[in-house]
Amino acid sequence: MTQTASNIDFNRQDGNEELWYQVFQVGHPVLAKKQKRYQMLPGSPRCHLCYAPMGGLGGWVMRFAKLHPSARNPNYCNACDGFLEAFPGGADVELSMLFCDLRGSVELSSKMTPRDFTQLIMRMRAIVLEKLWKHDGFVLQFQGDSVIGVWPPGFAGPDHAQKAVAAAKDIAHALAEERAKEQEIPAGIGVHTDTVYLCTVASANGALQEISAFGEGVNLAARLSAVAGAGEVFLSEAVIAAAGLVEQGISVQDYTLKGIDRHVRAARLNK
Repeated sequence: MTQTASNIDFNRQDGNEELWYQVFQVGHPVLAKKQKRYQMLPGSPRCHLCYAPMGGLGGWVMRFAKLHPSARNPNYCNACDGFLEAFPGGADVELSMLFCDLRGSVELSSKMTPRDFTQLIMRMRAIVLEKLWKHDGFVLQFQGDSVIGVWPPGFAGPDHAQKAVAAAKDIAHALAEERAKEQEIPAGIGVHTDTVYLCTVASANGALQEISAFGEGVNLAARLSAVAGAGEVFLSEAVIAAAGLVEQGISVQDYTLKGIDRHVRAARLNK
């Protein structure tokens, strides 16, 4: 059976801190050139690290360069999978992150056929993925009925918070369009900026590696998406400040979030 991230136990890895900081916080010049070049090619899906297209016309072109989905992890091309294997580790990175989470998924699944529920999740993923790419986001993980996107400065630039907020607004607008077509996707969105530990995680047998993020900031972003109603966007005070939105008169309030032992200042954007 093909192993996936959902059915394997993963362990966080450390090491190669300077390189990881260079790639994700500062921006590695070689990787940046590849990303810019590969984004000019059409095709989906794409490598989560270098953005090389692995499907469509762009994927056909990449095969001539001997780039193809990794046999170990299809979320990455074989070149980037080799990087993760050769340089496992991580670093503290200040970035912006977005969680899009389906509301009431258990109840929804009980009212739909398994096929229809799967199609709902796939439609939500497609919408979020399109908006993340549009605003230079990095798809960190698909977790069941959630999508996690991040904007490391080394990928997205110093305006990463602005791009994360713009993506959240675009996603909310796209969800509203689905609702108007009577194809509602009741998802809530949370956006936060914080320092997290971005690193490789390896399966217990070492057969698969992915990139993940750890820290209170990750949990906070997830909890913001959990309190957001269908089609709503919750922005933390931190991302509002980082995006330069303080002067726009956004109303910030104290919220109690599950698992966070302090009040969190955040704002609910209008639908």
